[in-house]
Amino acid sequence: MKSALRYAWNRARIRLALARNVTSDAGSSTTEWVLTIMVAITIATVVGGILISEFTSAAESIDLGVNR
Repeated sequence: MKSALRYAWNRARIRLALARNVTSDAGSSTTEWVLTIMVAITIATVVGGILISEFTSAAESIDLGVNR
């Protein structure tokens, strides 16, 4: 039983050591795309809010000749 636990412990240590020593940048491209998309969505939301405000005020200032 001790040898099985020792074997499992050693395997876990080896796998963790290998995972810690990974120096590749796998996944960084995905992170860059996600950040780019988030920035684009933020810009679109801000510009959309500004445009809606401007269009609404311009539409309300049109005189249609109808009295309320």
